[in-house]
Amino acid sequence: MEHHEHKADPTEISIWFFCGILVLAYGLVLLVTGLAEFHTPPPNEVLLPWLQPLHPTLWWGLLMTVLGGIYTVRFRPRRS
Repeated sequence: MEHHEHKADPTEISIWFFCGILVLAYGLVLLVTGLAEFHTPPPNEVLLPWLQPLHPTLWWGLLMTVLGGIYTVRFRPRRS
C-alpha cells in the first residue's frame, strides 16, 4: 500500500489554530462572567442550588482560556 505524505504548504493555516482562537474567545467571556458572578452572585434561577457555590462558570472559563491559549500558540501560522 502506497503511503502519501501530506507536506504542509507554508501558506496553509491549521484548523486547530482557528479552534484555539474560538475556544480562547469563549473562555475569556466565561472567565470575565465568572469573575463578575463571583463578586456579585446572580439570583439563583438557572443553577442548581448545590452548584452555585462551586462557581462552574469561572472554572470552565479558566479551563477554556488555558486550552484555547495552548492551541492558539501551538498551531499559530509561522513565517518561513
